[in-house]
Amino acid sequence: MKVKLTRHLGRLKVNIDDKLYEPLSFKSFRPNPRNVSEFYSAGVRLFSVLTTGLTSAIGVPYSLYGESWIGDGQYDFSAIDRQMDMFLENAPDAYFAPMIQVDTRDWYLKAHPDKPNSFTHLSQIAHDEQWRLAAAEYMKAAIRHCEEKYGECIYGYFLLGGTTTEWFSNGDKEASHPIKEAGYRKWTGDDSAHLPSLERLNREGNVFLCSDESDVYNARRFHAQTISELILYFAKEAQSVLKHKKLLGVYYGYLFELGTERLYNDGSLDYERVFFSRDIDMISSPSSYGYRKTDDPSAFMVTHRTLDDHDKLYFLEFDHITHTAPEQILDGLDLTASNRSIVKIPGSKSRCKNETETLNLMYRDFILCNANRAALWWFDMFDGWFRSDGMMAAVSHMLKISKLLGAIETKSVSDIAVIAEGESMYRARKSARLATECLSNIRRTLAECGCAYDLYSIGDCGEALLRPYKLYVFVNQYDLPDTDAIHKRLRNSGKSVLWLYAPAYATSGELSVSAIQKATGLCVTEQSASNGGMVYEDRLIDYGLNAPYFAVEDPCAVPLAYFENGAVAVASKQLAGYRSVYASTCNLPSGLLRQIAAKAGVFVYSDNNFVYVYPNSASVGVYNATDEDAVIHLPEDGVYTDMIEGGKYTCKDGNLLLTKKKIRSYLLIREKRKGL
Repeated sequence: MKVKLTRHLGRLKVNIDDKLYEPLSFKSFRPNPRNVSEFYSAGVRLFSVLTTGLTSAIGVPYSLYGESWIGDGQYDFSAIDRQMDMFLENAPDAYFAPMIQVDTRDWYLKAHPDKPNSFTHLSQIAHDEQWRLAAAEYMKAAIRHCEEKYGECIYGYFLLGGTTTEWFSNGDKEASHPIKEAGYRKWTGDDSAHLPSLERLNREGNVFLCSDESDVYNARRFHAQTISELILYFAKEAQSVLKHKKLLGVYYGYLFELGTERLYNDGSLDYERVFFSRDIDMISSPSSYGYRKTDDPSAFMVTHRTLDDHDKLYFLEFDHITHTAPEQILDGLDLTASNRSIVKIPGSKSRCKNETETLNLMYRDFILCNANRAALWWFDMFDGWFRSDGMMAAVSHMLKISKLLGAIETKSVSDIAVIAEGESMYRARKSARLATECLSNIRRTLAECGCAYDLYSIGDCGEALLRPYKLYVFVNQYDLPDTDAIHKRLRNSGKSVLWLYAPAYATSGELSVSAIQKATGLCVTEQSASNGGMVYEDRLIDYGLNAPYFAVEDPCAVPLAYFENGAVAVASKQLAGYRSVYASTCNLPSGLLRQIAAKAGVFVYSDNNFVYVYPNSASVGVYNATDEDAVIHLPEDGVYTDMIEGGKYTCKDGNLLLTKKKIRSYLLIREKRKGL
């Protein structure tokens, strides 16, 4: 049996022995005959199988089937067999992706009391060869067992490790440990090197590290690379068994999600190393936790376009708290015990109130994935998340829509390329709010501006600059050695570029406003004090950063927004055949971004901040978060059919009116494509 990813008409599909499968899947911590058969009956044919009995972050076991790594070199795979047999009985011609957790078990920690717990303190044990070898041997033994016994129905594997199995190093917060210190000395090549204290790592002050804090910068790089290289170590070991004949995935690389401190503590900044590795085929993350209300847009945690360009299948995990989700669960593996404790499931306060709210969130994430050619799985966390006829009918309907759209050539229609990165963030203090504003909150600005955009990582910047985008948004390029290469690509292109806050300012650790001037082509000055908030459309917006503060003082530039004290906050300037826009804040109002985009020739689908549009060349997804009818703009007139509920809408003179309905999502396709 051979499994690979195949791009068919623009979309990545799971290719199993030359048969293509829609990448829509199911996962649960509590799989059972009922929920497995429910999703199987709805048409799902790809299932994840969690094989660990370890205790989760909320204090209950991940799986009730028990543990398979029971001692040093001792394995009991009957726990895996019992679960696989249950899946096979209730989803007979489906395919499965076992999820294997490499973390330290209780017996291991008792036998090695000097070793940290990898589930909570991953960076502190990552360089321990004894644990790495033992965990890798278990992982390979589990894969061999699964391949020998169930290989003809397994399409891939996911490797789990660290806090919440997402390769976080949450508990150590970058702190040192003798094992980590030894790894650091090896990494630096200096036998006398020491990691900085937590006090120094958490030092407050200006946004960017000072020139005398190179030790903090180096420690931060080491911490992040420790996690990425550990993932790749296990991936390489897994591929020594799989030989790339099955898909291999991890949860990782949540650049846009974690915000200020966790982005650093969890060790996610070196994600490109994993995203670009040929040993990794799939990346997964939950749907963004910061964008889950019914009036929010949907949002990715990762640089999705980079994953797609490198032929990595990205699975968005739908784990919203639905209206049927249980609010509590009993702990313990012994289901007959009378002393089991009741554990509350986190997130109950944000639980959907009714089925309509749940369906709105389900369809909203679906149209986001459809527009970006991403995969999706429904996470029935502790069973009961999708226990309604309406939700299961929606799952079945989404599968049918995906198959219909899979017959149409699909490509991006985005006019905006958003360039983000992890490495520049090493230069910033984790005590600053920078990561929250420039990465997490920028997603709302992008969604509200009403334009289609693609999310790239900096490693693909050169390729993105060669593509027919009309506007490039550089959101966090604080350490940017080669701005000349970017200028060369843009020169005489007729395109536009938007730089946010401090491009190139902290390159190589040297803090220089002249570097901003060189990057942007505008005269930018560093201010001795804050200019106050930005004034835009009679609103005062404060992004809450400490120094450095900047303003535009360029007589050849056109001001677009001002600070409270009258200084120019945002301005544009025509350069050598292209337009450069500089915003001296780390984010900007969505209306201002829409204005900049329209000036650049970007197609604007919506003028309403609460009407979110998710288009590609085959369809246009719309989520109307208002309580009124919505008007959107489309590049082609004609009659459009809503594939979600079947209504017909006419676009005339570029405008299309969508009458409000309970299900706020629309997936529009022009009538000439009907029947495909």
